[in-house]
Amino acid sequence: MSAGLVGPVKDMMNRLSPRTRILLKETLRRIDRVAGDLNVLLVVIAIGLATLDVTFLLSRKVIDHLPPVTRITYVEASSATN
Repeated sequence: MSAGLVGPVKDMMNRLSPRTRILLKETLRRIDRVAGDLNVLLVVIAIGLATLDVTFLLSRKVIDHLPPVTRITYVEASSATN
């Protein structure tokens, strides 16, 4: 019944009533399922952040290889002749 449990946890489970033991196991099973779903969500977030990081690094490389921008300013003809 409690083959995976060891030490103090096994002793505690043996002292509980069968109904309480079943409720505790069901609660632990639910917590485990939620933790598994949360792990999937965290992996998806980590992959998204890694993709964003790679995109940022690649855009920095592309920007560094672009030619410099030349700024052109126009001077009005009336102020240049004065």
